[in-house]
Amino acid sequence: MEGEIKNKIADAGLITIDLLDFLSNRKQVGIDLRDWLIDDLIIKEIDFKEKLKKLNVDNFKNCNVFIYCSKDVIIPTWAFLLIQAKINTVASFVFFGNERALNLILFERSVQKIDTSKYFNKRVFIKGCGDKKLPIGAFSIVCQKLMPIVKSLFYGEACSNVPLIKNP
Repeated sequence: MEGEIKNKIADAGLITIDLLDFLSNRKQVGIDLRDWLIDDLIIKEIDFKEKLKKLNVDNFKNCNVFIYCSKDVIIPTWAFLLIQAKINTVASFVFFGNERALNLILFERSVQKIDTSKYFNKRVFIKGCGDKKLPIGAFSIVCQKLMPIVKSLFYGEACSNVPLIKNP
C-alpha cells in the first residue's frame, strides 16, 4: 500500500537496554557496627564475640547483606570477617560497605553476565527513565561493557536520546 504508515523506529533494529533489569530483587539487610561499639567508640573482642553468638542468622536468610558502620571510627577487619563467617551460609551475598556500594557491586555482577553477542554492531539505547533511581555508577558499568562492541550507543529512548558514541 502506498499510503501505509510505517513505524521506522520499530524497523530500524534498535535495542533498548533497561538498567532496572539488572538490579537485584533480593531483600537487602544492613548490619550497622555502630550497634556493636562500646561507648560509641571501640569494639572489644570479648563483648563483640558474645554479641555475635546471639546474632540470629535467620534474619539474613536469602538476603543480600551489607556490613557497615554509621559512626566514623576505626573498625578492626576481623569484626567484619567474623560476622560474614557467621551469616555466610544463609545469606545470598555479604559485602563490607554501605547499601549504595552493595547495589553497584550486585549490578556489576549482573551486567558481567550479559551475552554481548546480541549487542554486537547494533544500535543500543540505555534507557534513562524508570520507576527507581539508579546510581550514576550503574550507567558507567553498562557503558564500559557495551562501548567496545556496539555500532552506536545512546542515552534515552528512540524518540528522545543523546548519542554517546558511534563506532566505525
